Amino acid sequence: MSKKIIVADDEKYVLELILEILSEEGFLVKGVSSGEEAVELSMHEKFNLMIVDASLPGMDGLEAFSAVKEKQPHIVGILITGSNDIRLAAGAIKQGFGGIVLKPFNPSDLVESVTNALRNALVLEENARLNALIPLYRLGEKFMLAGTPKKVAEALVDAVFQQTHAQKISVMLYDKDEGLLRIAAARGIEQDVVNDAFVEPGDRIAGWVFSHKRPLILNGGPESNPEFASFMKSKDIVAAVSLPMKTKDVVFGVINVSRLKKGPLFKQSSIEMLNIICNQAVMALEGIMAAEEKMERLRAQTLLERYVAPEVAKKLMLHYSDLLHLGEIRYLTVLFADIRESTSLVRHISLEIAKSFLNDFYGMVTDIIFQARGTLDKFMGDAVLAIFGAPVYIDKSNEVAVSVAMDILAKFKDLKKKWSPVNRYFDRVGIGIGISSGEIFLGNVGSEQRLDYTVIGSDVNIAQRLASEAKSGQILVSADVVKHLPDGFAVVTSRPCQPKGVEEPFDVFSVMPNP
Repeated sequence: MSKKIIVADDEKYVLELILEILSEEGFLVKGVSSGEEAVELSMHEKFNLMIVDASLPGMDGLEAFSAVKEKQPHIVGILITGSNDIRLAAGAIKQGFGGIVLKPFNPSDLVESVTNALRNALVLEENARLNALIPLYRLGEKFMLAGTPKKVAEALVDAVFQQTHAQKISVMLYDKDEGLLRIAAARGIEQDVVNDAFVEPGDRIAGWVFSHKRPLILNGGPESNPEFASFMKSKDIVAAVSLPMKTKDVVFGVINVSRLKKGPLFKQSSIEMLNIICNQAVMALEGIMAAEEKMERLRAQTLLERYVAPEVAKKLMLHYSDLLHLGEIRYLTVLFADIRESTSLVRHISLEIAKSFLNDFYGMVTDIIFQARGTLDKFMGDAVLAIFGAPVYIDKSNEVAVSVAMDILAKFKDLKKKWSPVNRYFDRVGIGIGISSGEIFLGNVGSEQRLDYTVIGSDVNIAQRLASEAKSGQILVSADVVKHLPDGFAVVTSRPCQPKGVEEPFDVFSVMPNP
């Protein structure tokens, strides 16, 4: 049976292209031009996958997917974006997107992302089917196969009820982001209370048990437990026990068990019995959370590597919990390459040809930079900004950057030969390259809503200005770069230059490319 896919993109050409590509692959596809239309359609039809543009007008892509997922929880998503914003990737990961496709995209990349997302969804569906068989297994296996912390909590409540027949049972799990204990599963407690209740560590009975990491038995009323009398508001409770759900080093939460009006008192043997049940649940929680963290980090790194070099992605993942403050000042070499006559070229070729040419150009430059252990900072229209010396250290970053510039010029000639038969205007395009070096900040800049891993410093601006001053096929470098070059490079001194935005004129040097 063919999978049903809903596509939301306000660019008519992109929408029609996606519909055509996926229809040819045998998928049942429907397209809309806004997030609001996608939500409305999802109220009447079931879909397996949603492909959505991040920058939809009105309700954006993340909001639209979230709204559709509320109505169809099992739907998976693919985000389409033209931005290499790391924060956007993090937001997509948090909302559960199964992939990100960058514009412009190749049809094969889109089909691969769709296939992978649907395959992962099938695995999740199979896991859900297996979870339905959990009651047939022993208690420990039931917890291990629960799949999510909430399901473990629900299974724990059922197991404790079977052993105690207590009228009120609740499992409170600790939310690290909120710093609070919240009810994950309960029995005999009104749903409004379950939804709204929370306890801070150290506060009330559950908070005390969580902070002190030891169980507490409260038999009788407030008069029998003066230390906790202010927290014992229900007169119906005749016996209660609260137990921390913990390993040696970590407390995952607290289980609270209460008997109302009548029933035997809790004893030390009750604690031992509850410990046996809770320890099995805690083992399951530990395994599930470790697996979730591993998968989350793997998915995050995979998505990040579509935006930045693999070395950058790995470094970002080392600081995954504090991305906003990742950064340092280091001696770096910056290369800026700018295509000449691109504006004139675009006026004489179709956008589809322009997109394909730029993809070839970006692919060629990326391969050269990565082979030299450089870092691709960003694509900017028809220009490329690259860094040498971090996050992967390079001993002779200036020499490497100049060699990369020469390789780019040489490979660009081959690229022109490939595209010249398509349109004669490709004969007119060229590349100007600027290189500068010095103390530069490298790291994340931005806000909680949007981050960009990039470089900041005067030498970054100088490299860009040199690229704009360079003629087609010319490599202009700063004096600091020349100072670190060996004798084998042919360097010519240019006249003093004062590019726009630079206060003082400075000597500019031209490095002759390989013949």
